[in-house]
Amino acid sequence: MSLAYRSDIDGLRAIAVGSVVLFHARIPPFTGGYIGVDVFFVISGFLITSILHQEMTAGTYSLVDFYDRRIRRIFPALFLMMAATTLFAAFILMPRQMQGYAGTLVPSALFFANIHFESLLNYFGPAADEVPLLHLWSLAVEEQFYIFFPIILFVLMKLGGRRLAVGGLALIAAGSLAYAQSIVASEQSAAFFLLQGRAWELLAGSLLAMVTLPRLPERAASWLGIAGALAIVVPVFVFGKETLFPGLWALPPVLGAVAIILSGGFAPNGVVARVLSLKGMVYVGRISYALYLWHWPILVLFAIWKGRHSTYIESGILVLAAGIISALSLKYVETPVRRGSTLGGRRLARIGAGACAILLAVGVALVLQMVGRGVFPISPLGAAGEAAADDRSTPQRKCNNNARFWTPDQMKPIAECALGPDAAKGTYDVLVWGDSHAGATFIGLAQIVEKLGLTARLQTMAACPPLIGGVALQQRNNGRVCARYVAAVMDEIRRVKPKVVVLVGRWSLWTTLSGPLFLLVSDEVPGGMTRSRANSERVFAHMMERTVIELRELGTQVVVLGQSPELRPPAGKCVAIREFNGVGGAETCLSQPRTKALDVIGPASEVIAATASRHPGVSLFRMADIFCRDDRCIAGEGMRFFYVDGDHLSATGARLAGEDKGLRRTLIQALVASGARISAAND
Repeated sequence: MSLAYRSDIDGLRAIAVGSVVLFHARIPPFTGGYIGVDVFFVISGFLITSILHQEMTAGTYSLVDFYDRRIRRIFPALFLMMAATTLFAAFILMPRQMQGYAGTLVPSALFFANIHFESLLNYFGPAADEVPLLHLWSLAVEEQFYIFFPIILFVLMKLGGRRLAVGGLALIAAGSLAYAQSIVASEQSAAFFLLQGRAWELLAGSLLAMVTLPRLPERAASWLGIAGALAIVVPVFVFGKETLFPGLWALPPVLGAVAIILSGGFAPNGVVARVLSLKGMVYVGRISYALYLWHWPILVLFAIWKGRHSTYIESGILVLAAGIISALSLKYVETPVRRGSTLGGRRLARIGAGACAILLAVGVALVLQMVGRGVFPISPLGAAGEAAADDRSTPQRKCNNNARFWTPDQMKPIAECALGPDAAKGTYDVLVWGDSHAGATFIGLAQIVEKLGLTARLQTMAACPPLIGGVALQQRNNGRVCARYVAAVMDEIRRVKPKVVVLVGRWSLWTTLSGPLFLLVSDEVPGGMTRSRANSERVFAHMMERTVIELRELGTQVVVLGQSPELRPPAGKCVAIREFNGVGGAETCLSQPRTKALDVIGPASEVIAATASRHPGVSLFRMADIFCRDDRCIAGEGMRFFYVDGDHLSATGARLAGEDKGLRRTLIQALVASGARISAAND
């Protein structure tokens, strides 16, 4: 059974897809355009629940027919887009990029892309705008929802009719919203990608389809539509990457979509309904599914091909191309299959399953493909540049404490994360403590310590500075996890009593680069809870001072490593792209002017130097002294790359640092001052 067609809902789809596309095209005013996905969820929940409720009430409901309709609606355009994207990706992506892309095919084909991307886009994962199928996370959320929803609705309707169904769905929706809000600050990625934090948005549309409301006067309904439009449009221009979204901040666009749908039902001649029913709006709404599918891989593959983001003009051309493809998809792919004039539903299901199997096979084959055997081969130098991104030491890989879910019982054992003769005994002489930069640098420091006959231990948590006296607010947690971890490390220091603690961090993250996603706050500093860059700089100085004082009171020597220079673009990636595209000039990727490379780390270095000068037993070593020569700072030499990205040292770079006489001298002096026994042979 079908619903009466409503052109205003197609127009609302146009608003939703337009917001998303303009946001993805990086058009500045549309910083909150991602809320278009939330509008899509509401529309989907409303329409599908309306159909299911009517069928259940009429006794014509069939789960098989429901999934047959979903296959007809979703599969043809989806798998056509995936096949075309894979074909172009094979020509545009470098070998390792292609392997990464291939790894996304299976999750996308089997509709768990949201789960895959939530785990993939981690601290060391690929950038979101380098993943051609990332946008399929929302489709996965919908399909996961519709695995459970028809069954739940059917059971509730059978047990207690509409009233029980509405009550049950409302409770689930409230629980989903509460869950999303409870984790959005600490686990924003999970709240954003996973079904349990998004189900309430689909259920908002479902509840609208199920409840019986008294008829609104047409004038009131028209004003309701205007309010709903404002609730959608304002966030598109006001929200941004710093917004703690979804959770409660998703309420305006969700309720706005509910208001517009409700308004259109009572006031089809209202101003919003009439605007949404314009022919152009309706047509964009009709191609919205295909446009959503095609626009993102086109934008991403173009950016990868060019080695930069598209300009506004280029973005306009690319979006227009996506619109043309979407129009063709609607006419020649989606509409014929949906009508089912030539193919029965069961046959369509078999074809869809076959398409899944083919994509699975292609994905597995590409994942197993050897590096460097792509459609277009890459030179040995280019392959080395690509490989640099994975050049991390074993301790770095296995000893990082999870920055999202860490609890004290998950502390990495000393024996597993220490190198030297006393590692197995659960003790150590030197603690290397810090954020991901500590993990990246550890192998070089450990090789110095081991040659002295001593033991070095690694303690690392991404984006968690080794500082006390405040809280580190960062993108993937709200600081509670980091604070617990810092306290646990300090407890271990009190218990083990290492002779030297080496503090390592990307200090610029909390000073020069600090912003809405990365800040330090402290209630120990007047006004120190203010979330601003200026305050973060003040709190950084306070926390550095407080940390070295407390460590010195525990009797340990302290060595603070000044941050390694930041070099952009990443040398390995830059070389790989130039070699792959045959444009030459790869050598220019390997160094940058000293002033540019040190500009970002300068303010934090000054704070560290001032702190060290005030406290006996605290020394500073500037990593820039290793990687900067005369007026240039280097990120590699020949086939060796010293960085995995723009700021983290590679294992090769860390070992180079471990060979530096200045760093060795600094560690030996701290160890001697601590009373450590170093044989003359190793001195």
